[in-house]
Amino acid sequence: MTDRKSVILSDAERRNLRRKLRGTVEVAQDILHPRNQIRRFLHRKKTQAVKVSEDAAQLARKNAPLIGAVGLGAILFAARRPISNWLSKLRKSKNNLPEGN
Repeated sequence: MTDRKSVILSDAERRNLRRKLRGTVEVAQDILHPRNQIRRFLHRKKTQAVKVSEDAAQLARKNAPLIGAVGLGAILFAARRPISNWLSKLRKSKNNLPEGN
């Protein structure tokens, strides 16, 4: 091969490698751009949140009677004073009935 042809080939190879390097740099800049990093982070977290919510919904469907019993217990515990007051008033009203009934 002549010197001229080798120089032309090496120039073409250098241009090709430079084009590849620019493409790689552009890809790296795109990946490292803060906006894109935040977008990927939020996408990962959204995917994780969806998976956790699906797992929780499946667990709730599987244990619905137990969850209902616990919920009812919590409601009754929270409402114990109003229920107790209502029962006390009911007992007092029965004790205060007029004679003959």
